[in-house]
Amino acid sequence: MVGGGPAGSAVAIRLARGGHAVTLIEKRPTPRHKACGDALTPRAVDELDQLGVDPVELGGHRTIGVRLRYNDRRQHVRWPEHPRFPNTGAALRRPVLDEHLRDLARRSGAQVLMGHEATAPVAERGLVRGARTVTEEGATRDVLARFVVVADGANSRFGRALGTTRDRNWPYGIAARTYFASPLASQPWIESVLRPRDADGRRISGFGWVTPVGDGTVNVGTAMLSTYRDVRSVNALKWLDHFAQQSAERWQFDASQQLKSPTRFRVPLGSSVGPKMGPTFLVVGDAAGAANPFNGDGVDAALLTARLASDVLDDALTSGTAASLQQYPTLLADELGRYHHVGRLSARFLGSPTIAGMVLSGAMRSPDAMAGVLRIGANELRRERTGGAERVYALAAAASRLAPSW
Repeated sequence: MVGGGPAGSAVAIRLARGGHAVTLIEKRPTPRHKACGDALTPRAVDELDQLGVDPVELGGHRTIGVRLRYNDRRQHVRWPEHPRFPNTGAALRRPVLDEHLRDLARRSGAQVLMGHEATAPVAERGLVRGARTVTEEGATRDVLARFVVVADGANSRFGRALGTTRDRNWPYGIAARTYFASPLASQPWIESVLRPRDADGRRISGFGWVTPVGDGTVNVGTAMLSTYRDVRSVNALKWLDHFAQQSAERWQFDASQQLKSPTRFRVPLGSSVGPKMGPTFLVVGDAAGAANPFNGDGVDAALLTARLASDVLDDALTSGTAASLQQYPTLLADELGRYHHVGRLSARFLGSPTIAGMVLSGAMRSPDAMAGVLRIGANELRRERTGGAERVYALAAAASRLAPSW
C-alpha cells in the first residue's frame, strides 16, 4: 500500500487480518498535521466500526448534526436516521486517526514502513510489481509485491507515474482551514455557513465550517467549488481569515490567535481521477478522486473504496489470478457512480451565485427541506423507506442520465 492515510491503512488492516503478507509505505516518519476538517460523518463512523475502531474511544468528540446558517436564518439538522448508519458523527484530529489506523495495521500483521517515500513504480515485464522507496537519509529500497494499492492522496505522485489523471472537465474543491481555542469546543453541533461573504462583501458559492473537536479547540475552514464563476478572484486564505473573524464572536475565540498556520488544499471530487485499476494495481481514496462532490468529505469514501479494494484483492490473492481486479471499477460504479454523477452535475449549478442563492433562500425556510439537503449531501439516502430527499434525488438521477458525463 503506497500511502498511510485512512484508505491505505484500511486495506492493510483488512488484508493482514485475512492472512496475507502486507507492506504499508508512508513517506512521513511521524504523524502529520493533515489538511482536513476532522469531521467524521455517520457513514465514516460506520466504516470505522467495521474495522473495530470507535473514534470517540480515541478521544474524539461525538456530534449530533449540523447547524446550517444562511443570511439571518439558521436550521439545526440532526444527522439523518438510517437503517444502516448510526445517527451520530464524530470529530477527531486526523493525525490521531491516521496513527491509530497504522498501528492497527501493524498489530494485524502488516509491515509498516514510516519515512519511506515511494518515488517510482517497480516494473517487471510491463507490470507494476512494487515501489522504489527513498528514506529521509537518502537510502533506496525496492519493496516488491504481487499487487500494489495507490493510496497517496489527492495529488498522487505515484498514481500519475502509473498514468492516472484528473478529468479537468469535472469539478474539484478548494479549501483552507486552521484551529482556534474555544470554550465551546464541546458543542455537539458542527456549524456550516452557506455562501459566506468575503472581505469585499461578495457571497462566495461555497461554505464555511466550524467543527468543535472536543479538546478545547475548533477546526475552522472554508471551501468552494471550482465551478464558482469567480473562483480565480478568491484568495482562499484571506477568505478563511475573514470567515474566522465573522465566526469568532459566536464561538468565543480570538481570530488573531491561530493555533496552526492556515492550510490551503485542493481535493479532486466525484471519481474524477482514473483509471481506477491496472493489471496489478488499484487506486483508492483521494488518489482516485473519490471525495463527495456535494461536501468535499473524503474519509468515508476513502474507507469505502478501501473495503471494496480489499475484497477484490483478497479474492485475487486467494484464487491466484489477477482477473479479480477487474471487478473493482464495477463495484465502485455500483456504490458511487450515479451519486457522483449527480453530484458533479449539481456542482455546475451550485457554482452559479444566482442559482445557489435562489435554492438556499427557499430551502432555508423549511426544516424538512434542509434535512433533505443534509441527507443527500451526506449520501445517506434510504432504499427501503423513501421520503422527500429520496424523491428529489431520484428525479435528479433520472435527469442525469440524459446529461453529459460530467
